[in-house]
Amino acid sequence: MRWRPSRRASGACAGRRDVRRRTRASRAVAHACVDTIRRMTRPTTAPVRPSLLAAILAVLCALGTGSRAHAQGAIGVATSITVQQFMEDLANYGTWTPDRTWGWTWQPRGVLPNWRPYMQGEWQVAEGFGLYWHSYEAFGWAVYHYGRWMWQDHRGWIWIPDKTWGPGYVNWAYGEGYVAWTPMAPTGPGPQGIVNGQCKNPPWQWLIVPQPSLLTGSVWQWAIPSARNVNILPHLKQSTVFSGVSDYSIPKDMLLAISGSGDPAQVVSFQMTPLAVTQGNNRGVILAYAPVLTGGAQPLSQGFKRAMPTPPHAPPPPSMPKPPLPPTWRPVAPSQGMTEQQGEARRDQMLAVYRHGEAQRVALAQSFDPYAPPISTWNASNAPQWKVNEDAELSAEDQRQAALQRTGAYGGSPYAAPQQPQSFEAPQGK
Repeated sequence: MRWRPSRRASGACAGRRDVRRRTRASRAVAHACVDTIRRMTRPTTAPVRPSLLAAILAVLCALGTGSRAHAQGAIGVATSITVQQFMEDLANYGTWTPDRTWGWTWQPRGVLPNWRPYMQGEWQVAEGFGLYWHSYEAFGWAVYHYGRWMWQDHRGWIWIPDKTWGPGYVNWAYGEGYVAWTPMAPTGPGPQGIVNGQCKNPPWQWLIVPQPSLLTGSVWQWAIPSARNVNILPHLKQSTVFSGVSDYSIPKDMLLAISGSGDPAQVVSFQMTPLAVTQGNNRGVILAYAPVLTGGAQPLSQGFKRAMPTPPHAPPPPSMPKPPLPPTWRPVAPSQGMTEQQGEARRDQMLAVYRHGEAQRVALAQSFDPYAPPISTWNASNAPQWKVNEDAELSAEDQRQAALQRTGAYGGSPYAAPQQPQSFEAPQGK
């Protein structure tokens, strides 16, 4: 599989210094323009040339809009890892599968019903990068900032890897008091591009939340039932605007209104390890992990194999003896989890609970529609058609989940006993 090389700039600090230099230069030019206008407005016998006055006004207008424009961010080079290491890290949380069309594809293991990308986390505003997705999942630093996601009927959501880091690759829509996003689809095998403007993802693949809830934590808790997307999404305006890897799809005025307490933009600090990324908001600083990916992937024909560990240069130091337990304490043997059959039964139970919960949420929303219309064009005459559409979406969602359950997508039940991951593949003949 081909991997797209990524270029990195000198760092986030250099980007902020560049913004401050441009700001000082803009102020100097503004003062010069004001002085010029003052001299031109004094009584004089020479007529003022309209072309010169128009040019000065154009400069002032550009400076006025520049204060509201976004500054381009710079990705700091904190560390680099090989593609092999990248794949091994993700193998701890999912499964690598070779695909004839897309090359290596990855899928998480043991997720709950109706799992989807860009759901378990929150949106933050990053200085120089626009909207940044902070994931609560252990593998989120990789699969939500590199590559693209796509849906396959027999497998569910699969991830197509790529080498270019970004704050979050999604398509956006907004209007009628809602904001919606959906995973950006791959542009084709090999290096991935940006899909600006319209996208063709069906309504059920979108996550729609009320506009004031966009920047809240655990944003999926505010999402409307996915069965209602078929009626609401056609009334939203799709708008995806990427500049490089920076996402400026949502207008800045809207983000300021949602924040309600000044500019929500935060500085991005690139870390040396993904362990710090899960801390989230660290006093107004977004912690990100964007390693440069080097090397290439393994051939598809050989299957995914872990690399042999590097022998240590010196023996590890002796471990310290553990302190004795208090007399009243007794060690407890670790639990081995459920059996595979118990896990399957638990998954069926959770799927039934999810189906019942979604149906109840849709029915509750429909009962409130006459008192709080979901959109401005809703009325009692189109309410029956809305109900027909949403009931059909509920039935289609049940069929999709049942099909994934039959094919064993996402590695089976999340409640099954965990498997011991291999540290490396043993040599043949031993």
